[in-house]
Amino acid sequence: MKNVLLINGDLFKTASTDFLMDAYRIGVKQADGFVQDLHIADLLFNYNIKLPSLYTRPLEADLQFALRRLHWAKHIVLFCPVYRSYIPSKIKGFFDRLFLPYQSSLDINRIDNNFYGKSARIVSILDQDLFNEYSLYKKTNFMSVKKDVFERCHISPVRTSAMGELHQLNNSYSAKWADKLARFGRIDLV
Repeated sequence: MKNVLLINGDLFKTASTDFLMDAYRIGVKQADGFVQDLHIADLLFNYNIKLPSLYTRPLEADLQFALRRLHWAKHIVLFCPVYRSYIPSKIKGFFDRLFLPYQSSLDINRIDNNFYGKSARIVSILDQDLFNEYSLYKKTNFMSVKKDVFERCHISPVRTSAMGELHQLNNSYSAKWADKLARFGRIDLV
């Protein structure tokens, strides 16, 4: 059985993100996996610290909790809305604090962020302008999370899925993505 951590990167905790997470959760449970959730919006931490520095600050209690969940998981799934071509600063701060790739070996607050042997999926929910750009060029800035965060901390493979906004949860587009995510939840555990 595989432990799966679903990270909700939606700072507004919208119904559409919950809908997509629930669809993925169904697939994981069908594959006999264990699921835990982590909502970045609920975490209390300073996401605006000076980086890089030789020494890091001790992690706040909520970040220590998040780090324990990350180590518990064998597979990590990030659900992250991307608005106006950027990822919100609290989400970037979450990654900056927990996934620091270059830490001084002298630092007493050094974070164990070697996630070797773990896999991930990034589900990006793009706003209309960014989705149109993605449809044309297949390039977006959320790929930096894949390359500069997950892969640098030895998470591999990292799969990505990009979709447009779900304006309603009861239409064919939403149903299509719910089915896809349930299938991904089963496939990713293999």
